[in-house]
Order: sequence, then C-alpha cells, then structure tokens
Amino acid sequence: MKILLGIIASVGVGAGLAYLFDPDQGRRRRALIRDKTASATESVNEALDGKARHWSNRARGLVAEARHLVVRGRRAAEQKAASVTKSA
Repeated sequence: MKILLGIIASVGVGAGLAYLFDPDQGRRRRALIRDKTASATESVNEALDGKARHWSNRARGLVAEARHLVVRGRRAAEQKAASVTKSA
C-alpha cells in the first residue's frame, strides 16, 4: 500500500513539474503562479493589517476606560475621606 501511494505521489509530482517546465507554456504558467501568489500575499497582509489596527484600537480604548475608572474611584475616595473628616 505504501509503495502504491509513493508511486502515485511521484507521478503527481512529475506531472506537475512537466506542466510548469513545459517549453511552450511553462514560462507563462510560472508567471501566472507568481502573480497569483503575490496577489494572495498582499491580500493576506492587508487583512492582517486591518485586524492588527482593530485590536490596537480596542486595547487603547480599554486602557482609556480603565484610566477613567481609576480617576473616578480616586475622586470618590477623596470625597468620602473629606466628608468623614468634616463630620469628625
């Protein structure tokens, strides 16, 4: 069974190489593969840049919200402390 799979894989690889290195159309096929690969790479990079920008903005928003809560808590604590010292 392993030998049969090896033969089938070898035939497939050989056919692929013959397809790519065909003297008549091989150059055009390789250029097409190169162009499609470059386009796909660019598309993936654009998508990843968008996701990175999204998560960066989310993180900045969470940091700003946390700072706001800390400031609000500090003010509330100061007001509570002031009211306790006034009543004492």
